[in-house]
Amino acid sequence: MKKKGLALLLALTLTVSMMAGCSKNNNKKDETTTEETTTTDDAAATDDAAGSETAETTNTEPTGQIILGDVTEFNGSFIEGWGNNGADAVIKTLIGTYPGFYGTAELTSTDEYVYNPTVLAKDPETTLNDDGSKTFKFTLNQDLTWSDGSAITAKDYVGNLMIYASPAFGEIEGSNTAGNTVVGFDAYNSGDAKEFAGIHWIDDYTFSIDISAENIPTFFEAAASAVTPVPFSVYAPGVEIKDDGKGCYLSDNYTADLIKEPMTAERYNPTVTCGPYKFVSYDSTNQEVVLEVNDQFKGNYEGKKPSIQKVIMKYTEEATQLDELAAGNVDLLAGISGGDKINAGLDLVDQGKADYATYLRNGYGLLAFHCDFGPTQFKSVRQAIAYCLDRTTFCSQYTGGFGSLVNSEYGLGQWMYQEKKDVIDSELNPYSYSIDKAKEVLDADGWNLNEKGEAYVDGTDTLRYKDVDGELMACEIQWASSDNSVAQLLATMLPSEMEKAGMKLTTTVVDFPTLLNNYYREGIDEPQFNMYNLGTGFTPIPQFEYSYNTGKSFLGNFNTNFWMDDAIMNMGYDLTKTDPSDRDGYLNKWVEIMKTINEEMPNIPLYSDEYHTFFNPKVQGYVGDDTFSIGYSLIYMSVTE
Repeated sequence: MKKKGLALLLALTLTVSMMAGCSKNNNKKDETTTEETTTTDDAAATDDAAGSETAETTNTEPTGQIILGDVTEFNGSFIEGWGNNGADAVIKTLIGTYPGFYGTAELTSTDEYVYNPTVLAKDPETTLNDDGSKTFKFTLNQDLTWSDGSAITAKDYVGNLMIYASPAFGEIEGSNTAGNTVVGFDAYNSGDAKEFAGIHWIDDYTFSIDISAENIPTFFEAAASAVTPVPFSVYAPGVEIKDDGKGCYLSDNYTADLIKEPMTAERYNPTVTCGPYKFVSYDSTNQEVVLEVNDQFKGNYEGKKPSIQKVIMKYTEEATQLDELAAGNVDLLAGISGGDKINAGLDLVDQGKADYATYLRNGYGLLAFHCDFGPTQFKSVRQAIAYCLDRTTFCSQYTGGFGSLVNSEYGLGQWMYQEKKDVIDSELNPYSYSIDKAKEVLDADGWNLNEKGEAYVDGTDTLRYKDVDGELMACEIQWASSDNSVAQLLATMLPSEMEKAGMKLTTTVVDFPTLLNNYYREGIDEPQFNMYNLGTGFTPIPQFEYSYNTGKSFLGNFNTNFWMDDAIMNMGYDLTKTDPSDRDGYLNKWVEIMKTINEEMPNIPLYSDEYHTFFNPKVQGYVGDDTFSIGYSLIYMSVTE
């Protein structure tokens, strides 16, 4: 069954499912399926009392267990507000500490965000205010409970924004950017005002938020106004949320010292959650997390509850992960990429030891740069490294035909790329392998000196230097590498080619948690590394205004490149503010962002895949793709023993 790239070719040739706008029309870092969705109303929630199962939804008593394997080691950070890797994110989604389940809007199996009838008694009441802001008034169902049986109320939704936007949360090194599109964010976030003016607690089951005029309209309204709950009394014990009409504020006992201990404890051992599963244990030595079904969970947006009683997720070595599947040591391996691994998985399918699903990746593999220090702060160096890597050969060797080269920040599974494929494929710089071109861009930017400050002589000198503020800077790149197949292939292809251009690549192999700590700069006082090999999945709705935001509170958690360019940030704001009816305008703006990123090269795109998920035949009802990922889709599956 070695199909090579046939499935990918068919997927690119035929119409594939795509995400559409999610506002009064459709889809984001969010949503539905075909072009017709541009005229549908994403407010799919009805005015009926929510929480009951739909006619199509069938729930059964949960039984059995499933073991998920993942080649990423856990960081062990299981609540929102700090950086995480892909394995942590799956756990956070399943237990409800990642935005998703019980949000006022929820991601559907057709990759759109809809208002959530399990949470909301009715769709939000909206008002366009005289100052251009827009108010969303939410009325909650009154039967929602935390995993410990305590009631979920409006204060838990309001409390999310009040904590995660507060200066106090920033003081404990959390990302305090929540609610940054809401009226009054800047004053509250900076500590200049005690009230968060755009948030109002009305009663135990009613609250409202005001999206500021500069963020209206928004192409993805349901997602842009979405709020998820936090167990406020656990995170901020003894703190009261008050509202005297000027916006919500917290009682005087709310401080960084008060929240640090309980939030740190919950970060590593969540005890009160709202997702379909609840946290049982994390074994950091054996890299294994155990979850059990949350019997308080009312269901997702269509009332679906888990059918599997117990979930174990564990770290599996990349080299032996398919052997573990064949032996029954793991039951499901999601998002497998790379031709060798995919073909080995298809062999198991031929032998009757596995089933599989395939889908295009909503993400890509990349070399990521930190753009605020050292040689990689200069566009010329980033471009030169791109020219030194034969990306076409790399992509072919790594994906084995189950992937394609991409030239900017997009994935094969993104609806924007699928609709603008011809433009993207023809108008972006492919950075075709060329040592001469690498030398040219370096020379043009002043990397034309040797270690003595004299003219660099190609063939005689080995390392280029540049005069930066009166001091010589060597063109030496520090690479934090993870020991995986991508890194191993890069190590055979890139260092020697960079040497030919007068650059030096110094490699340090680290474990993945260490790599991420440096990448996010969590606990890192002085950055050491310029370059990282990573893979990333995009959220359903692009939010470049976050991922390239130059504000201090966004650096590391969102702007992981530390790319300080207001132009790309403002292009992101403009994209998000596109009127929901202007689909063509949205796509054209997205193309311009792709062109800008292609020129500036904050990351070198390596490939986007045709992902394969392999699973034990006992796993029934597999659904999902790279957007509606395992964290959301697992509740639709069952196991037969």
